[in-house]
Amino acid sequence: MKIRQAAVGLLLALVAGCAGTPRPPAPVAPLPQARADDLRSLIAAGSYLQALSRIDTIRREGVQVPDIDSISAQAVESLSAAFKAAVDGKKYEDALRLLDSARTLGKPEIPGSWTEKSLLSEIAAAQDSSGDTVLALLNRLRIIGLGDAAAGDYQAAFSDASAAGNRAVMRELASAMKEHGFEAPAEAGAASPSFPSMISGTVTILVNRGIKVERGVGYPDRVIGSGFFIDKRGYILTNHHVIESEVDPKYEGYSRMYIRMSESPAGERIPAKVVGYDKTFDLALIKTEVTPEFVFGGWGRQVLTPGDRIYAIGSPAGLEKTITSGIISAMGRRLLQVGDSIQVDVPLNPGNSGGPLLNEKGDLIGIVFAGMQQFEGLNFAVPYGWVEKAIPALYKGGQAVHSWLGMAVAETEKGLEVIYTVPDEPAAQAGILAGDMIETLDGKPFKKLADIQDAVLGHAAPSLVSLGVRRGDSLLSALLCVSPRPDEPIQVALKRDTRDNVVYPLFGMKLENVGNFLWKGDYIVRKVIQGSIADESGISQDDPLTIQDWQVDQDKGYAMLQVVIKKKKAGFIESAIQIATYLETDNFI
Repeated sequence: MKIRQAAVGLLLALVAGCAGTPRPPAPVAPLPQARADDLRSLIAAGSYLQALSRIDTIRREGVQVPDIDSISAQAVESLSAAFKAAVDGKKYEDALRLLDSARTLGKPEIPGSWTEKSLLSEIAAAQDSSGDTVLALLNRLRIIGLGDAAAGDYQAAFSDASAAGNRAVMRELASAMKEHGFEAPAEAGAASPSFPSMISGTVTILVNRGIKVERGVGYPDRVIGSGFFIDKRGYILTNHHVIESEVDPKYEGYSRMYIRMSESPAGERIPAKVVGYDKTFDLALIKTEVTPEFVFGGWGRQVLTPGDRIYAIGSPAGLEKTITSGIISAMGRRLLQVGDSIQVDVPLNPGNSGGPLLNEKGDLIGIVFAGMQQFEGLNFAVPYGWVEKAIPALYKGGQAVHSWLGMAVAETEKGLEVIYTVPDEPAAQAGILAGDMIETLDGKPFKKLADIQDAVLGHAAPSLVSLGVRRGDSLLSALLCVSPRPDEPIQVALKRDTRDNVVYPLFGMKLENVGNFLWKGDYIVRKVIQGSIADESGISQDDPLTIQDWQVDQDKGYAMLQVVIKKKKAGFIESAIQIATYLETDNFI
C-alpha cells in the first residue's frame, strides 16, 4: 500500500510539474576554451559564416575566449578562399552569395574587382546560353534595379524579354530607355494580346488520384486546377495545392498528372511532370512536351490599386476557357506565410486555382490561389511581385528553399517588435530577445512585416546579414547567419520549446505563469498584440486566466486553447472560452 501511495504521489508530482510546461533551465554556457574549440570545429566543417556570427555574439557579450581574433581571421580567410574557388569554378551564384556576406562584414578585399553587377551578368549570360531566357531576364532586371545601368544593360534585358514573350517588361523597359535618352526598340509598342490568344496559353490541370472509398462506396478522386505557360519550352505555373499529391511524401495513394490544352479535342490528356514546388507561396512549376502558342509575362514592380479592372482565365468546375472579370478589392491581405495577397471580386470557383490574373493590358499581375465559397466575391491571388521572386527556385527543381532569421515579429505603433525567437535558430543564437525593436536590416530601416520578409528572402542561405535592434535605450548591431526556412516555422517552435512560450507567436498574447495544479496552469496576460487572435477574442493585458486544455492537430493544421478567464473588459466576470488558430502563421522572418 505504501509503495502504491508513493507511486501515486510521484505521479501527481510529475503531472503537476508538467502542467504549466515551464521553460527548462537555460543551458550552462560552455567554458571559454570549449567555445574556441566549437568555433574551430565549425570552420573546419565549412560553416565559417555561422562561426563569424557566433564570434560577433561572443564579442557583444563581452566573453573572453582564447585566440578569438585569430579564429575570426581564420573564418574570414575561409570565406575569401571559398569566394575565389566559386569564381574559378564559374559557380557565380555561390560567389554572389559569398559576396553578399563579404559586403556585410565590410571586407571589400574579398571580392576584389568582382561586383554584384558583374556576377549577375555572368549568371545571365550562362542562362542565355542554356536557353533559360526567363531566368536570364530576371537577373538582367536585377542589374537594372541596382542603378546606373548602361544602354547595353537595357538592350540585353529587352532582348531577353522579347525572346521570353514578356510584353509587360518590353513596354516598361522601352519607357525607361526613352527617359534615359537611350534608343528604344520599335517592337516595344506592340498591341495588347487578344483574349483568344491568351486563352491558348492556359491549360486545365488534371490529377487522377484513383478511386476513393467512403462508407464502402468508391468514386473517382480527381483534382482539377488551372495553369498557364510562362516559358516557350513548355513550362507551366500553377498552385502547389493543385499538384500536392504528386510531391507529398506522406501521400501513399495513386497519383498521375495530365494537362489539357485549351484547344485540345474533348478527352485528350497530355502527360506532365512537376519540376519544382513552393509551399510557402503555394506555387508549382510543371513541364510538358508542348510548344505553346502564347506565354504570359509580368512586371514585378507593377503598381496595383483597389478598383483596378482585372480578368481571370481558368477552368472553374472543369469548364475550360472561362474568362471572368472584376476589380481589385484590396491589397495587402495577410493570407500566406510570407508576403501579402490581392483580394479580388472576380467570380472564381474550384478549378480556377493556379490560373492567371491579368490587367487590362494582358499583363500577368497575379496567380489565383484561394476563394471562400461561403462568401460570394471574396477571392485571393498571389501578386506577381512575389511570384517573380519564387520563380528561380522553382526552376532549380524539387522543393523551393527560402531563408529566414528564426523569429516572429509584430507590427506595433513603435515599429517592428520581436515577439519570439525559435531556439537554436539564427536570431536566438545571435542573442536577439523578445521585446527588441528592429531598426534596420543591412542598414535599411523597415516598418512593415512584408517588407522585411522580402529583404530576408533576398539573402540566400547561408549568408550573413546585419540586424540593428533597439533594446530599451540602447542600439545594438548583431551579425546573423540566415538559414533555410522550414515549411511551417511554428512546428519547429513546438518541437523545441514549451507551450507557454509558443502561445505568444501563435495567439498574440504573452503569458506569465503564476501557478500550476495537475494539467492546469494559472496565468496573467502580460501583453496582447493588436489585431491578434487574442485581441479579437477580447483578451486584454492583466487578464487572469487558467488553461483548461491545449491541443495541436498537425493533420488539420491548427492549435486550440480552452481557458477560463476573467476579462477586464467584461468586469472580471469569469467565463470559459475556446480560441483556435492556424499553424501556418504569417509573422515569422
